[in-house]
Amino acid sequence: MTIQKPGRGACTTLGRSLFHAGAAAALLISTAAFTAPPAHAQSASAWSKRGADAESREDWDAAFEAYRQAHLLKPNDLRYKTHFERARFSAAAAHVDRGRVLRQSGDIHGALTEFERALAIDGSNQSAQQEINVTERILANTPTSNLDLPASTGPAPELATLGEPLKLKPVSSDPLTLSMVEDTKVLYQAIGKAAGLNVIFDPDYTSRRIQLDLKGVSLSDGLRILGTQSGTFYKPVTSNTIFVAQNTQQKRQDLQTRAVQTFYLSNAATQADQNELLTALRNVLEQDVKIFLVPSQNAIVERGTPDQLMLTQELLNNLDRPHSEVVVDVAVLEVNRDHSRNLGLTLPQSVTITPQVANSTSSSSSSSSSSTTTTTTSPTLNTFANLTASNFAVSVGNATVAALLSDSDTRILQNPRIRATDGQRAQLKIGQKIPVATGSYSSGASTAIVSSLVNTQFTYMDIGVNIDLTPTVHQDREVSLKMKLEISTHASDVTISGVTEPVIGQRTVEQVIQLKEGEPSILAGILTRQETDSLSGTPGLSEIPILKNIFSTHNRDRSQDEVVFLLIPHIVREPLITRLNTRAIDTGSGQAIELRREVVAEALAGDNAASMNTSAFPQQPARNLPPSAPITAAQAASAMIGQIGNENTPAAQAAAAALKQNSQPVGSPAAQPAAAASAPPVSFAVAPGQATQTVGSTFQMAVIASGAKDLYSVPLQVQFNPAVLSLVNVDSGELLSRDGQSVAVVHRDEGNGTTTISISRPPAVRGVDGQGSVCVLTFKANAAGDSTVSLSKVGAKNSTQVNLPAVGSQATVHVK
Repeated sequence: MTIQKPGRGACTTLGRSLFHAGAAAALLISTAAFTAPPAHAQSASAWSKRGADAESREDWDAAFEAYRQAHLLKPNDLRYKTHFERARFSAAAAHVDRGRVLRQSGDIHGALTEFERALAIDGSNQSAQQEINVTERILANTPTSNLDLPASTGPAPELATLGEPLKLKPVSSDPLTLSMVEDTKVLYQAIGKAAGLNVIFDPDYTSRRIQLDLKGVSLSDGLRILGTQSGTFYKPVTSNTIFVAQNTQQKRQDLQTRAVQTFYLSNAATQADQNELLTALRNVLEQDVKIFLVPSQNAIVERGTPDQLMLTQELLNNLDRPHSEVVVDVAVLEVNRDHSRNLGLTLPQSVTITPQVANSTSSSSSSSSSSTTTTTTSPTLNTFANLTASNFAVSVGNATVAALLSDSDTRILQNPRIRATDGQRAQLKIGQKIPVATGSYSSGASTAIVSSLVNTQFTYMDIGVNIDLTPTVHQDREVSLKMKLEISTHASDVTISGVTEPVIGQRTVEQVIQLKEGEPSILAGILTRQETDSLSGTPGLSEIPILKNIFSTHNRDRSQDEVVFLLIPHIVREPLITRLNTRAIDTGSGQAIELRREVVAEALAGDNAASMNTSAFPQQPARNLPPSAPITAAQAASAMIGQIGNENTPAAQAAAAALKQNSQPVGSPAAQPAAAASAPPVSFAVAPGQATQTVGSTFQMAVIASGAKDLYSVPLQVQFNPAVLSLVNVDSGELLSRDGQSVAVVHRDEGNGTTTISISRPPAVRGVDGQGSVCVLTFKANAAGDSTVSLSKVGAKNSTQVNLPAVGSQATVHVK
């Protein structure tokens, strides 16, 4: 029986799964602790009210739980479902933001917990998942590059035997030091002997005598320098053998190694994205490189030299990034206000007098029926002599009393949410479509029946709220929105040539704006105002100041219609750009692409020994890698000469001996900078006494150093928000003066919230070990807001004035 134990990777995966499950369980326990009263004891409306109160306080965790309880009680109610979805998104975004702050402050485990909480609240939050992956890689001290291309599964046996391009594997990678005048073949053999490499030469190669000076250079740099001086180049033949030839275009084409590699694209979803990547590669690489696109497999196939393939891999790692995505909250508010007043007394406006004579009446009867006939005659001149009041008919108009007051206020609110990809157009239409006639045609029949054969063509127009936007996400987490917002209504109808056409009322805003993430933009001022005043009454009497309200009617109408747009962008996914994506790559001369390799630890970290020795403020490392055990050049050279003792020329043996003699021992002063650079870095952290301060208060923050070994002086730069904080004073800490020595503290205000500080011990004394505060910063809170106090540049020196690796951090202060 064979018992197989799980490997380290399996344990790590199991541990991460348990950590994820524990974080989710902790979230459920914390949300359950929030619900003090049992869920069945409250109605859905009560839970919704509690959620609204928590939302007004921006307590998104409490709002999420309250809305969740309301949604569970009434899952079919769209109001509770909408509130629940909105609170879930906001609560998850709040945890992601809090995790980013904790990670920048150095609390990696706390940041991972916040990201796990965000993912437990909203499982579709891609930003939280990305932050979890990055944080786990930081904990594992692995690079954040996403170019882990999947390997082929299940290859044929003959395909599995195919080899990759050769790579040199020297026995020693110690720095080389050599100064001599000799034949180039001898120099190549000497360098090969020191590195444990075999050197063979092209039969057409003619050597010449040159002077070569190498001081502490790597093997690749030494071969590059020698090739530049002698006009030669080399190619690996095996892992420990190089072939040297004259550096000509023809020789490079004949001898340069070629390889084929397939690059699968991860984020180029459209044909345009694929063509952009292909065009960029063709413009960067040489013309003789064979490269083409396979759209069906979303892949790029290239045939070129190993350096060209490596450069292509680096370019795709930098360019084939996931597209940023933005959620834009849009609130459309339309306010209609109509105020109407109609008040007054309208007297009869007309009196009609009609003259007439007396009417004559005649009656007739029969055995079966009887009838009466009335005859009206018009007046004559003879009848005017005997006119009486009965000869005039008077008609008086109607009198009207008006007393009407109406006041209406209508608000229409629409709150859609649009998720769009960076650079891609997104549309949202809320409303209806109405038909609009665009033309008509006849079939050419006779005139008598042409009206019955006329066909009218219609198109449909969108009426309602129409939103058209294209977001662009910048690297400083700002969002540019190219948008068009339109509110259209069916105002009325008009008949044109017998066809009834609608009259469309429009309010349109079209602009390009740039906002920070979460910054609201209010678009107002789209206002329509109408005022109507009318007066009717008895002439003369309606103009008397006191009597005009009795003898007239005043109609006053005021209407106002205003539309307000509110936009808030939120970045929910963004590409992770690290130093590996923005660094410059050495590609050699213009004749051919030749990449220069560095030590892996130096390439992954943001700092190296060279930068530590040339600047008091080195770049901060991206992450701390465990240092490898140092191997001296003298040890490697002696080992290689013992293995390759049968070199063919005495001059090569003399050159190898010179390399061995020029190699520095471990304890020599020249080896001390490299040993100091390989030591673990000194960590500097900003420790706030209290994270929340009040306006006008004075507080102190200490800069704590840990892991110090022979720490003599500390130059650093502090950055903060000058609109929120002001630096009052800088005092020395207890670490550098722990043994009673006096410490000199000098600080200089650089402006714009940047202060340069230098703390140093007295001359001719040794540095200190351990951890403690190196300085104490005294700040004053000037205004409400948040300020990050960060160590933008930090350095450390030992008692021999050698730069030590150092890493800084930051803290956040909230002033209220």
